[in-house]
Amino acid sequence: MVLVATVCATVLIATFASGVARCWWLAGVCSLAGAIIGLGVSFPQWQMFGESICAVATQRKFVALTFDDGPDAENTPALLALLAQRKVRATFFCIGNRVFQQSELVKRMAAEGHRIENHTFQHSPATNIFSISRLREDLTQAQAEILQASGRAPEYFRPPVGLTNPRIFRVTDELNLKVIGYTARGLDRRNDPPEIIVERLLRKLQPGAIFLLHDAGVPRERLLAVVTLLLDKLEADGYQCGRVDELIAET
Repeated sequence: MVLVATVCATVLIATFASGVARCWWLAGVCSLAGAIIGLGVSFPQWQMFGESICAVATQRKFVALTFDDGPDAENTPALLALLAQRKVRATFFCIGNRVFQQSELVKRMAAEGHRIENHTFQHSPATNIFSISRLREDLTQAQAEILQASGRAPEYFRPPVGLTNPRIFRVTDELNLKVIGYTARGLDRRNDPPEIIVERLLRKLQPGAIFLLHDAGVPRERLLAVVTLLLDKLEADGYQCGRVDELIAET
């Protein structure tokens, strides 16, 4: 709606303004439109290009715990042991080439009741500017690797860094994938203590929330400390944790 209003304003300005004033107004409006689109790319909650599931409407105190960028040969097994101890099942948005390298670990993740979902094959920093064909190839390759390792094709996709654009929704629609965003992310790759990371998540705690953490690219001991503290806080507040598909089933 904001973008539509911006376009309408541009048309009116082009119609009634003149000379230098028109040029300045057009430049300003174009800059504003670019900024709006940029924010739409960066914040999936805006739903500017398509539906990203960032939370689920439910009255039950239930949240989804998600981990990106794995599997990691050291971190993920330790995390799996902790989740098993706490009887929590999570959703792992995995990178396809890591799945290929750690196929036995992925089998274990699936066998222990966790969901393995698509987080691209390469996790390239350029994913958000991939062409349709290249993006389709990347996601399809990740689908194939995860299916082979886990025995189940992914149903959900989380784009790297949560960035979206119209091409992502076109390709995910073709592959019958739902795009998953987040309610809150811990920003756990920053060098912050576990208490700060958990506090970031809990600021947006609500029934149906989707929390984003990482099981790769972070120190193992801090990962375990963050998850332990988060689960303790949620349990104390009467919340249960589960997978994204279990949360969506609440609707």
